[in-house]
Amino acid sequence: GARRLVAAEKTPYFDEEGMLAALRQAIGKEIKLGDRIAAALPASEGFVRQLTFPFSDEKKIGAALNFEFSTQLPIPMEQCSTAFHQPRPLESGGFQVSAAAVRTEAVRRFLAPLDSAGLALQILELAPFGLAAGLRDRFHDAILVTLQSRETTVSLIRNGSIVEYRLLPPRTQLEMSEATQVILREANALQRTAGLTDLPLVLIGEGAQDEFAEALRSRGATLETPVFELDGRPLAPEFIPAIALAQRATLPEKEMEFNFRRGEFTLKNEWTALKKGLIAAGIVLALSGLAMAGAAYLNYAHKASRAEGLRKEMVRIYRQTFPASKVIVDIPMQMRTGIKELEKRGRLIGAGNQGSALAVLQQVSKSTPEGLEVDVRDFGFTPEAVRIEGYTTSFDAINQLARSLENSNMFEQAQISDAKMSLDGSRVDFRINLTFSERADN
Repeated sequence: GARRLVAAEKTPYFDEEGMLAALRQAIGKEIKLGDRIAAALPASEGFVRQLTFPFSDEKKIGAALNFEFSTQLPIPMEQCSTAFHQPRPLESGGFQVSAAAVRTEAVRRFLAPLDSAGLALQILELAPFGLAAGLRDRFHDAILVTLQSRETTVSLIRNGSIVEYRLLPPRTQLEMSEATQVILREANALQRTAGLTDLPLVLIGEGAQDEFAEALRSRGATLETPVFELDGRPLAPEFIPAIALAQRATLPEKEMEFNFRRGEFTLKNEWTALKKGLIAAGIVLALSGLAMAGAAYLNYAHKASRAEGLRKEMVRIYRQTFPASKVIVDIPMQMRTGIKELEKRGRLIGAGNQGSALAVLQQVSKSTPEGLEVDVRDFGFTPEAVRIEGYTTSFDAINQLARSLENSNMFEQAQISDAKMSLDGSRVDFRINLTFSERADN
């Protein structure tokens, strides 16, 4: 997320206890998981070299680093702790690595009081590299001049990273004219070596007062100072190294800046806190899962109990309605089948919409035209249709009967399905199929 500056304090101290008290006051509360504290060893404690490897694999570089370093250091590698930056491909082939070595005893001496006081320092950088990394979003190509009470460094920055630097005496040990001359000389030398000119000078640190900046400008230097504001007010340059280290602490580990909190100095307390946090989160997650499972089981048990009660009620109603049924397999289906049978029986006795067979026969008699002689020989009745078989005097009489039946409210259609003259020519035998009309439902 976005970084936000919330405080910047300057507290003098005179001994180790004073330093720890100042740190506790600055932090102001217990350090939580995810908080980061960063510091930087002075440049004078380190040895930085540009090493070349035929591979870029980080594990292989880590294994070969001490061997490559051993021929370039004034002290034995056994006395050093190392770190390296991300490999950079070379046009000529292979990969270049910025590697740093510091005295292990210096790391131990720096970390011991912090660890004893329970102040978990996550990042131990090397000046001025950690400062350049924290200011990477402010400039890419420049000369970084860090003026601290213990030392002065002049660094060549290319693409946000230091490619070469010079270690000089503190500003307080030199006259202003001499200090400006030395800084400009080393800055020009670094540029000439890289084939560059007119890079701006970025002044930071407690020695970067306005008077010194004006002295550099009077000698033709172009100055550029990163501006950080707190509550709408710009901070003095002496706060910028601390701010740069704080921003360095927010960089992801994959960017591979220097950090000597590794090996025997790996921060174990943070892992312990992380484990406790993970265990607590796991317990909360497990309890949540159990609660959800319990709620789901209770919900299922309630619905299952309700379903069983409904099933028993259906069985009871079915047995009361159909006492003759002996086998119960699928109650809803058996009940629908039984109801249909009852409806059929009801229609036969006049309970349906079409009435009884007697009512239908009465409607047929009523619909027969007066003077028309019709004898009904067979009368077939179902809930859906009626079949009439009989005989009359002529084919025209059959047509009159069919039209008269269709005009009644009870029948929708009267279809003559058979009609034939008897052998002696005295009568016509017929069969008429009648379908009930929807009007009969009203």
